[in-house]
Amino acid sequence: MTTENTFQFDLPALRVLENEHQYLSYLMDQWHPIVLGFERDIYTEEEAREALSTLRRLIVDFIEPFKNHTDKEEEFLFPMLSKYIGDEQGPVLAVEEEHEEIDAYIGHFLHHTMGDLQELTLQDMKDVVKDAGEAFEVITVHFVKEQSIIFPMVINILRIQEQDQLFEELYTPIVEIGK
Repeated sequence: MTTENTFQFDLPALRVLENEHQYLSYLMDQWHPIVLGFERDIYTEEEAREALSTLRRLIVDFIEPFKNHTDKEEEFLFPMLSKYIGDEQGPVLAVEEEHEEIDAYIGHFLHHTMGDLQELTLQDMKDVVKDAGEAFEVITVHFVKEQSIIFPMVINILRIQEQDQLFEELYTPIVEIGK
């Protein structure tokens, strides 16, 4: 992921979401190398504890903006599309279920790393880091699905007034300024 701002969509509402995806991908790029380090067995047990502690802190920092982003999609974007395509099956349901899957991976990772990391063996740490790796992979594919399936639906299905309304609803920060 490059840090340059390249947008696929001109519609303001989609620019907001694309920009959020880019920011969230940037945050993920901060912690994914640690996951890869565990997968590649590059850490001694002490290095692994330090890496796991850093990984946990980076994922905790990631949660708030990610949750703010997904909350906006679930509150505004998905219901608006569901009026036209339904939500019992199809792409809206699929991406909503991915939000739950991501929450589960991150929640499981955080649950198993909230205690004293000294109690974890190197294998324990490698096992729990797999959840962070799975979350990364699901989020990455999720963003591609949204940008290739959901976003074009916004352009092709929603009326201009709805697109404008969606922009007004989505145009809020996902991070607290001054944090």
